[in-house]
Amino acid sequence: MPEGNIIAEQLQKEIDELLRFTGSDIFTPIAQVEKFLIFIIQGQFYTIPSRLISEVAVLDKAYPLPLLPDYVKGIINRYSSPYALIDIGLLILKTPTEGSKVVVLKETLDKLAFMIDDVVDIVDVPLAEVLKVEQGSETRDTTEVIESSFAWRHTNVLVLNIREIMNRIKSEFEV
Repeated sequence: MPEGNIIAEQLQKEIDELLRFTGSDIFTPIAQVEKFLIFIIQGQFYTIPSRLISEVAVLDKAYPLPLLPDYVKGIINRYSSPYALIDIGLLILKTPTEGSKVVVLKETLDKLAFMIDDVVDIVDVPLAEVLKVEQGSETRDTTEVIESSFAWRHTNVLVLNIREIMNRIKSEFEV
């Protein structure tokens, strides 16, 4: 067996062992402190755990596609890969975002990028300070896509529920 294959197999075994020990769900934090990227959408502070983010970039050009929900602004090109550009402001608040930046999710999640107005900070937050948000009873309620919040610089930051956002988007395309 070539040496490269042996190294690759050993690395895969180590990764499998780590995932077995910590849990294989990328949505589940594995530490007592989580790193969050705080950004602004329409004057409100939102955040996503940084472990879910591939990059933050300036919105260059979106290629619109016909017959999609209004919140899907089209496709953007990230390193020769197409990513669906989602207007979170339109999806959640029903008001278009004027954002000029995008948060690109890791490809292992899905090929999605979210429009944002601007990045504010990257912070480490103890998980004990992250408070669950009570979910509303209405379907498609704004609280459905907010999973928790935490205090930061005398304001409240809302943690987006990426899994729920992805489920909502996928449900729109199911026949």
